[in-house]
Amino acid sequence: MNTGILKTNKKRSRRSKEFIGEKINREGQWTRAFDVRAESWFTFENWAHENHYHMIACKAHRRLYSRGTDPNYYTIFVDIRHDATRVVLSSWIEVGFKLRALSFFLLPKILPISPVGFRGIRTRRSACHHLNSILERFKQPAIHQSEGLHIADMEFSSLMLLGKMALAVVGFTTLLAGRIEVSPGLSNFLMNELFKRVMLLSVVGGLLFSIHHFGIARRTIESWKKMASAGTVSLVFTALAIFMLTKTNTEDLEAKVNHHCLLHLNVKKCAVALENLPEKTRENLLSRLQSFSKEIAIKK
Repeated sequence: MNTGILKTNKKRSRRSKEFIGEKINREGQWTRAFDVRAESWFTFENWAHENHYHMIACKAHRRLYSRGTDPNYYTIFVDIRHDATRVVLSSWIEVGFKLRALSFFLLPKILPISPVGFRGIRTRRSACHHLNSILERFKQPAIHQSEGLHIADMEFSSLMLLGKMALAVVGFTTLLAGRIEVSPGLSNFLMNELFKRVMLLSVVGGLLFSIHHFGIARRTIESWKKMASAGTVSLVFTALAIFMLTKTNTEDLEAKVNHHCLLHLNVKKCAVALENLPEKTRENLLSRLQSFSKEIAIKK
C-alpha cells in the first residue's frame, strides 16, 4: 500500500505522542491520545467496517483510514497510531476543490473536527460521532460538545421535510393573517380561529414528521426510500394545508357575513361579504336567512 501520506507526517507524529489528551494541532487536525491494555487493531478494523471507512495506507504501527467516495466533496481521514499500549488518534476533513468553488471558497481546504460552528457542520458532527464510536469502545470520554442535540445531526431527508413543513405553516399563517378584518368583536374571533387552525396544522405536521423520521429515516439504509418517504409526507401535508386553507377561507367569510349582516347590520360590508362567498354557500346562507326571517315573523 501507499505509505507516502504517512511519511510526510513523522515530525507531527512525534509531537502527538508526547501529548496526552485532546487538541487541534497546527495543521488543523484533531488528536486524542490514550492508553490501552493490549493490541487493539482488531477493534479498529471492526470500527472501520461498521462506519464505512477504508484503509488507504499502513505501516507497522500506523494505519490511515478515509471515508468519502468523491474527492470533489468531503473526505474524512482518521490516522491511528498504535504502539504497544499507546494509541494516538488524529482526524481531519479535506474539502474538495469543486465544493470549495461552489461555496465561493468560504470553505477551507481542511475542516477541523469540531461539533460547533456553521461551515460543513453536518460532516464535522458526523465525523465526531464516528470518532466517539472509537472512544466509547476504549471507555474514553466523547469529544467535547458532540453529544448534545443538534439540528445538523438530523438525517438529511428529515431535515429537508422539516424545512418544507415549516415553510408550509408560515405560508398558511401569513395567508390567513392577511384576511383578518379589523372590526370590533370580529378581529378577536378571527385571531382565535387562526391560532386554533395553525396549532392543529402544526400538531398534524409533527405527527407526520415523527412517522417519517422515527419510522422510516432511522430504520432504513437506502437513501431512495428515505427521500420517497419524505416526498410522500410532504405532499400529504401540503394537500392538508391547502384543504384547511380553502375550508378556513369559507368559514371566515361566513363569520363576516354573520357579523356584518346579522349582528351589526352594516349594509355595505354585508354586501361585500356576501359577494365574496362561493355561489353555493351564498345561496344556502341566504336560504337559511330567509327561513330564519319567516320563523321570526310567525312568532311575532
